[in-house]
Amino acid sequence: MLTLVASAARTVSGNSGALSPTPVPNPDLIRSARFVLKLTNAATDANDTLDVYVQQSYDGTSFDDVVHFTQILGTGADAQTFIGEWTRDVTPESEMHAAQDAAIAAGVIQGMKLGFPLRVKWVIVDPTGSNATFTFEVGAEFEYRR
Repeated sequence: MLTLVASAARTVSGNSGALSPTPVPNPDLIRSARFVLKLTNAATDANDTLDVYVQQSYDGTSFDDVVHFTQILGTGADAQTFIGEWTRDVTPESEMHAAQDAAIAAGVIQGMKLGFPLRVKWVIVDPTGSNATFTFEVGAEFEYRR
């Protein structure tokens, strides 16, 4: 498993910055990918939320959502794992869409060519502004054509 974002406690929204595995996979050869979000701590208020996205870049600068993991509530729950399975070799859900930056509903956009670099983006909402803390990591596995 390739680590996209190492495990750490996060209290504010942010992103990983552009991620290009070394060597950069040839997007033409990637058949599928498994993206994994491992939550180890959500010691916050029930009203606090965490949304995590895996995004691709189509031009090296702008990013577009590929995966939006299920929203996590700040209930103090520990040790949850969420998996997003992406497959290229299916008919696209939509041949055309506006670029989405942390805007798609929970799920995975299927059937498109995966672009690099990737980025992980997280949005933390703390309505009281007092104590939101989520500890998580994100990894990826790629399957290549033979």
